[in-house]
Amino acid sequence: MTRFGTNEVLCPTPPTISAWSPSLAPGPYWNSFEQFRIGGTTALESINIGSVATLRSKTTCFRILRDEDFQRVIGLASEVHRLKQGITFVVQAARVVAKHKDQESIELLIRSVSMLGESPVLPEREGHDQFEITKKEILENSGDDFDVKTANIPRPL
Repeated sequence: MTRFGTNEVLCPTPPTISAWSPSLAPGPYWNSFEQFRIGGTTALESINIGSVATLRSKTTCFRILRDEDFQRVIGLASEVHRLKQGITFVVQAARVVAKHKDQESIELLIRSVSMLGESPVLPEREGHDQFEITKKEILENSGDDFDVKTANIPRPL
């Protein structure tokens, strides 16, 4: 696409948008923190990619996502915010053109629309590195001789 009367390219290639869709399905549901706690690690592992787990406590409700989904939701929210700011800028430029129909104002509007279209891809990032315990660490810390020494823990009065 080029500007009329010039060879200046306004938007050489359309930006690639992520193929991820924000359609998250309901996942596991726990009625209490105790139910979630008893489930242990398997409770967390039962949350699949693309699903949202629900944990109800006495006072509130929590939603739990896998890191991959969380990073994509954050990326999508960032893109929505960027678009909102860009559209506000384009609307302001259009108001200037409505008041002042000179060449500079029209070019400002064209550039503001072009900037909005030339944005980078939907910001996504890989999550944190997976936490892995080595076999050596498992052997070193798997003994049954662990003692919390509860007598030394300060108690409220």
